[in-house]
Amino acid sequence: MRLVSRLVLSHALPVGLMVCALVVMLGSLAQISSSLKEVRDAELGSLNTEEAVHRAAWAVEIAVRHGAVDCEHGRSSDDAARVIRQRSANLDAVLAAAGKPVRESMLEPVRGYQALASRVSSGDTCAHLLTTTTRLERERLDEMLTDAWISRMFELHSALLRKDEESGRAAGSALSGGIVLALVACVVSVLLAHRLARTVTQPLASLSSSVRSVGRGDFTVTIEAQGPREVYELAEEMEVMRRRLAELESLKQGFLASVSHEMRTPLTKIREALALLADGAGGKLNERQGRIVEIAQVACEREIRTVTTLLDLSRLRAGVPLQRKPGASVDEVLWSAVRDEDDEARERGVTVDVETPGEAAKALLDTVLVERAIANIVRNAVAVSKKGQHVRVRRDLVPEGPGGITGSWAQISVVDQGPGIPPEIRSVIFDAFVTHSVDSSPKRVGIGLGLALAREIARAHGGDIEAADDPAGGAVFRMWLPLDDVEPPSRALPAHV
Repeated sequence: MRLVSRLVLSHALPVGLMVCALVVMLGSLAQISSSLKEVRDAELGSLNTEEAVHRAAWAVEIAVRHGAVDCEHGRSSDDAARVIRQRSANLDAVLAAAGKPVRESMLEPVRGYQALASRVSSGDTCAHLLTTTTRLERERLDEMLTDAWISRMFELHSALLRKDEESGRAAGSALSGGIVLALVACVVSVLLAHRLARTVTQPLASLSSSVRSVGRGDFTVTIEAQGPREVYELAEEMEVMRRRLAELESLKQGFLASVSHEMRTPLTKIREALALLADGAGGKLNERQGRIVEIAQVACEREIRTVTTLLDLSRLRAGVPLQRKPGASVDEVLWSAVRDEDDEARERGVTVDVETPGEAAKALLDTVLVERAIANIVRNAVAVSKKGQHVRVRRDLVPEGPGGITGSWAQISVVDQGPGIPPEIRSVIFDAFVTHSVDSSPKRVGIGLGLALAREIARAHGGDIEAADDPAGGAVFRMWLPLDDVEPPSRALPAHV
C-alpha cells in the first residue's frame, strides 16, 4: 500500500469519530432548542394572554377603587360609572381577542370583576360602591386574582425548571458523548499515528543503517526495506546502486592492485640503480651529483612506500590472509617501527620518546603489517610536529579494548605536540585518499593512505584505532591489539579506498 493511502486511512477514522461527536452535540443542541421553543410557544404565549387579561381585570379593580374614593369625597357618581364601564368594556375586548385559552383559575375572578362592574355601573353607582358587600366582594376578587396570578407564575416556574432539567440532561449527554468520542478519536489518532510512523520510520531506519554501511564502504550489506510502496521502491533503487558501486569498487581495487604491482618492479630497479650510483659503481660522484642522487633516492623511497601501501590496502580489502606469527613481541615491533622513522625525525628536529612499561606484550601478529601501521602513525605525528617538539609513543597493557570490549589488550598511544585535529576532518581522518591541510603544521599534503592502512591493519587483527585531541595540546592516536594467542574473528572491512 502506498504512503498516501495509509495517510488517508489513518486520518479518515479519527475524522469520522470527530464527525460523530459533532453530530451528537448538534442533536443535543437541536433538542435544547426544541425545548426552548416549546416553552416559548406553549407557556410564554399563554402567559402573555393571561397577563393582558390580568392587567385588564386589575384596571377594573382600580376604577372601582377610585370610584369609591370619589364617592366618599362627594363627587358625581356618573364619572365613576363611566370609567368603570370603559374598563369593563376593555376587559371584554381583551377576553374576546385572547389568542390562547385563559385558565379557569384566572377566568373566575375576571368574571367576578365583570359582574361587579356591571352591577355598580347601573343605577346609583356611589350607593353600590360604598356598601360593605361591595367592599368585601372587591377584597375577595382581589385575593382570587392575586392567587391566580401567583399560581400561574408558579406553574411557569415549574415548567421552566422541567425544561431546564431536560436541557441540562441533553447538554450533559452531548458533552459526555462528545468527550468520549473526542478521547476515542485522540487515542485512535495516536495509535494510528504510532503505527503509521513505525511502518515508515522502521523501514527508513533500516534503509538508513544500510546506506551508512555502504557510505563507509561496506558493499557486502544488502539494502532491503519493507513498508510503503515508495520506501520499497527506494530500497530497490538503492540496492541497484549498491551493486553498481560494488562492481566499480571491485574494478577500482583490481586496477589499483595491478598498477601498484606493475609500478613496484621498476621502482625497485630504480632504487637499486640509485644505490649503485650512490656507492660509486658508475664512477665517483662529486658533491653536487651525490646530492642529486640522494634527492632521487628519497623520492623513489617515497613512491615505493606509496605503492607498497596501496598493495597492502588492496590485499587487506580483498581478504588475503594475514601472515600471523604466534607469540610475536608487540614491543619489538613497536621499537622497529620507531627506528624506521628515526632518520626523518632527526631531519625535522623532532624527538621520539618510547615507553613500554610492565611485562613484554606477546600476541598473534602479522609483524610486517603491524610494524608498518605503527610506523605510519609515528610518521604522521612527526610530520605535524615542529622542530624541538616531542612525540611520545607508549605501550600499555589494558583490560578493555575499542568500544569497551573486555580482554587482554595492548594499547599503543602516539601523542604529538602539533596543532591537533581540525574538526572538519575528524570523521574522515582514517578514510583513504582524503587529505586536508592543517594550519600551523609543517606537514605536506599527501595522498591520505598511511592512517587508512593503519586502521585496516588494526581491524584485521581484531583491534582498532581512534584519534582525539590531547588535553595538553596536539593529537593522540590510540591503537588496540588483542593479546590472546587465538585467531580473532574476521571483521568486515570497508571496501572503499
